[in-house]
Amino acid sequence: MATAAFLILTGRVIFGLFFVIAGIRNFLHFGERKMPDTNYGWKLASPVTALGFASQLLGGVSVMFGIYPAWGAALLILFLICATSLFHNFMLFEGEERQPHLYFTLVNIALCGYGLMIIGLSH
Repeated sequence: MATAAFLILTGRVIFGLFFVIAGIRNFLHFGERKMPDTNYGWKLASPVTALGFASQLLGGVSVMFGIYPAWGAALLILFLICATSLFHNFMLFEGEERQPHLYFTLVNIALCGYGLMIIGLSH
């Protein structure tokens, strides 16, 4: 296997595993997270929360094992966009309270970027 192919595979496994672990952890703590407060002051319904956690698991497994990785990456990008807009909209905060939300927004944008790379490499 060429070095580039090995590095791409390794990156894809790490990326997918990140979401698999997050999804498992979220489901294990579902009782604490089933109705989270959004940045807008309303609670997210439990079925929608479960759908988000399932998206993490399904998308992560898809990317990690190379089973329709472009679709898995697209699902993860959709999850990241939704999670960022609902829980890390840094524009709703001021001062020091804004900093962690800005950080998580930037991290999620970077993860979306890698998801786009997976989609590009899958064709």
